[in-house]
Amino acid sequence: MSTAALALALAVLLNPVDVSRRLRGPTRHPLRRRPPRALIALAAVPAALVWSVAPAGVVLAAAIACATAAVRIRTRRAVRRRDRESESLQCALEVLVGELRVGAHPVSAFEAAAEETDGQVAESLRAVAARARLGADVAAGLHDTARGSDLAAQWERIAVCWQLAQTHGLSIAALMQTAQRDIGERQRFSSRVSAGMAGARATAAVLAALPVLGIALGQLIGAEPLGFLFAGGVGGWLLLVGVTLSCIGLLWSDRITAGVTT
Repeated sequence: MSTAALALALAVLLNPVDVSRRLRGPTRHPLRRRPPRALIALAAVPAALVWSVAPAGVVLAAAIACATAAVRIRTRRAVRRRDRESESLQCALEVLVGELRVGAHPVSAFEAAAEETDGQVAESLRAVAARARLGADVAAGLHDTARGSDLAAQWERIAVCWQLAQTHGLSIAALMQTAQRDIGERQRFSSRVSAGMAGARATAAVLAALPVLGIALGQLIGAEPLGFLFAGGVGGWLLLVGVTLSCIGLLWSDRITAGVTT
């Protein structure tokens, strides 16, 4: 009874009910994602129940392993999202250069490039076009876009090229084509380096899995290491130390390989 009460109290503290939201009625975005606090509250109940049954070392080891897996999954999703945005930006620049070469107004060129892409790149181009239509500085809009994008460096290059064209009276189409080629070359170089680091990432994964293989072999020969590790006491804390060191090694190797490709 005390465990259930503790879990309920923790869930209420992490996700308090907002009564005023009920009085305001339904929001405009009923399908938006649940906030992180709600997810934590939902996970707090089973975590508290498991804590009351399993040894503390085993629970902490499982929590660290799950947290590490979540961090690595989120990092990989961010990398894939950044790659997709980079490809969309290159396609948008190609359309933008084509429109500027035929003499289109910058506002029309940005709108045409936005129509040919989707996602965050299209929204950013529409925002820049709206600013330009109101008479605002296009380079300043590109700088503002860079601050809220995963491809800040690439947007900054575009903004610098646009500002150079405005300041020195150079051809905007030529400078935009230069920015497009620069972004494309950098993306190809990053892809080659990332492919070259696949062996290092595989080696790190194998080294992290070696303790698991040793435990499996010990279990096959009848040493019963699983019973020792999951029984609590010294075995549970040794499991916690081993899982922590393996997770730190994986995260550290991910940081090293990510630093090479950026």
